[in-house]
Amino acid sequence: MNETRSTHRRGRISGRLAVVLCLALVVGLLPAAAFAVPSTVTDAKAMYINSATINMSPARAYKLDDGWIIGAAPSVTTSVYGPHVLSVYATWKSNSLGTTQTVMEIPFFVDDDVRPVAACNAGTSYVTSATITISATDNFSGSGVDSLFYRLDGGNIVQVIAPAGAAAAKAAIARLPIVAALAAPPLVTFDQKPPHADLGACGMCHELAGPGPEPTGTPLPGTRTFSVTGLGSHTVEYWANDVARNESVHGTKTFSIVAPAAVTLPTTLTIKTSSSSVKRYSYMTLSGVLGGGAPAGSAVRIIYRKAGSVVWNTFANRTASASGAWSYRFKLSGKGTYYFKATYAGASGFGPSTSGYVRVSTR
Repeated sequence: MNETRSTHRRGRISGRLAVVLCLALVVGLLPAAAFAVPSTVTDAKAMYINSATINMSPARAYKLDDGWIIGAAPSVTTSVYGPHVLSVYATWKSNSLGTTQTVMEIPFFVDDDVRPVAACNAGTSYVTSATITISATDNFSGSGVDSLFYRLDGGNIVQVIAPAGAAAAKAAIARLPIVAALAAPPLVTFDQKPPHADLGACGMCHELAGPGPEPTGTPLPGTRTFSVTGLGSHTVEYWANDVARNESVHGTKTFSIVAPAAVTLPTTLTIKTSSSSVKRYSYMTLSGVLGGGAPAGSAVRIIYRKAGSVVWNTFANRTASASGAWSYRFKLSGKGTYYFKATYAGASGFGPSTSGYVRVSTR
């Protein structure tokens, strides 16, 4: 994990140094007129953190990346991550030939040092399997989520490239060569409104920098949904990076997966006798039905007690058929009154049951 964080820090520092060097090179290539127009003074810097505010005095018109705004403005502010170009339309000089003007182009970069926020919706317990979603959001007008990372139970790290982060990176990278291509703008006459009244005929002489991304709210979060199986306890670790290579706080969630509870179906058991009064040594039959769907071959135990006793004893064991029917034919040798019941001990998925009793007298 430390290696991952060190790599991100090195990547972030290297990336920012490259941007600064690129901008420094651009600034070195621009003509002095681009930054030293006598009539307009700005306090622009090459690099800003999170938000840039540039003061201008005076400015007849200006644009930030795209779209001219006519009229004096004391300052312009943006918090959109990436490279930008501020164009200032200012008076150059006045003489007997008339007033001439120029457009001053000021490139700068807005960096981002706000960490993204990673979240995980894992609960505490799941049955059979768990469906987990991790997500990340970046600050308003931030660089955007670049990647999500997670690993399960200390295993391999899974990296997910966020679509919003990829789009933000492409937009930032696409603008860099436009900034580097800046050249000294041509002079125009004072009576022409910037960039030109006849923009179609003028072409691109004052449209040197293309439009940039505008803040439309919190950048769309990156998300990742995955399934986890295997009974027992699991731990997921998750975090995120944004395009500016800020890393979120690492989070962990522990949850368990358990087997589904066994479903026990209720059963019923009946008993009846072929005769309630018989002579000794005569045959009689006890029968009944085990209901509730218990499988064929289920064991039914017949128990009995003599009149005057409270102790039930096993009399016989029978098996139920596929329909649940069971029966037992036998002889009673002793005189007296007997009580009979049937019991079912239950099985996997089927609950136990006990019948009512029947009374049989022998003479």
